[in-house]
Amino acid sequence: MPKFDDHFMTVTALTDQGILEIRGRDAVKFLQGYCTCDSLKLTENQALYGAITNIQGRVETTFVAILDTAHVLTPLDEPSILLRMSRTCVPYIQEFLAKYAVFSKVTLIDRSQDIDCFGCDETVTTPSGLVVSIAQRPTAYEFWSRAPLPASADLDLWKRQEIRAGLTWLDRLQSGKYQPFELGMGDNASIDFQKGCYLGQEIIARVHYRGKTKTVFRVGSLEGACRPGDPIYAGSKPCGEVINSAAEGATTVCSVIIQTDVLTQPLTLHSKPFVLQS
Repeated sequence: MPKFDDHFMTVTALTDQGILEIRGRDAVKFLQGYCTCDSLKLTENQALYGAITNIQGRVETTFVAILDTAHVLTPLDEPSILLRMSRTCVPYIQEFLAKYAVFSKVTLIDRSQDIDCFGCDETVTTPSGLVVSIAQRPTAYEFWSRAPLPASADLDLWKRQEIRAGLTWLDRLQSGKYQPFELGMGDNASIDFQKGCYLGQEIIARVHYRGKTKTVFRVGSLEGACRPGDPIYAGSKPCGEVINSAAEGATTVCSVIIQTDVLTQPLTLHSKPFVLQS
């Protein structure tokens, strides 16, 4: 394990994650128009968890964002925001935002090949990268760096911690499928209802203030394996699906979207009992 500040810490290489850079004088203002969190609150010490949404108010990707004000990982000439998201989503989100970027002074750059992401159980004090913490995950940190760290921890362990913290990471096949509320984002302060208008904001606000969702975000487990998108059943009726999953020995921990009317019923996944956490 790597050693920092004269002691050892657990480091996980987040190999399934990538980085999209938004660079230019309009970077903060531009992101503000397409995400659920308030990008005006971004600083090098204040990262944000949020989602980029489409005009239907559905999530194209979830992300962690930080403003690289000291240009530790980015060039010195312009403001720069770094977005960490599922690696499979980076090219798609770059293309999705590009059609709006033509109206702003920004450049979208896939930095997945030159910035590595690591999960840590303690904060890191080194000038070679950025320490990233978010309010939704107060007991763990990320470290983004141009240089790799010796990482030995199991990626599934980090994923389980993220699932239990209520964080979700959509891959490309899941883009545009879910509303933020279905991903639990209305419960973990990753939607800012006081910020200005953004793409899909009216639909999201209408659901929040007037509507009741028929599905909710939950965490559960089963004996055996499963994958994102696998259906959950109440009897013979499909009633939900897996969002993220991570192995824990012979068990799999999952975040799921589930219909509210079956929460107290016996559930199955791959014909095996699926148990929701209380």
